[in-house]
Amino acid sequence: MPNQPLPCCPAAAHQHLADLPHVYQFDFDLYQCKECSKYWVYAWRAGIGGWEPATSQDAGKMLALEGEQLRVFMKEWAQSFD
Repeated sequence: MPNQPLPCCPAAAHQHLADLPHVYQFDFDLYQCKECSKYWVYAWRAGIGGWEPATSQDAGKMLALEGEQLRVFMKEWAQSFD
């Protein structure tokens, strides 16, 4: 679990929803704020990490897709990280 507070509700707890594929040398995990229900992806590599907002539509895809379809979606979603 990341040790950085969520940007939306810094004092709130968050729930880990999914381990996502590694792309562009980043590890991704999907979380949801237990206070306001916003979705966040924790992205990290080489000791550097941070929260990236995810829309409810994107989070739904991250939870519904599997295998290569999820990897392709994550590559598109994370283009700005490369």
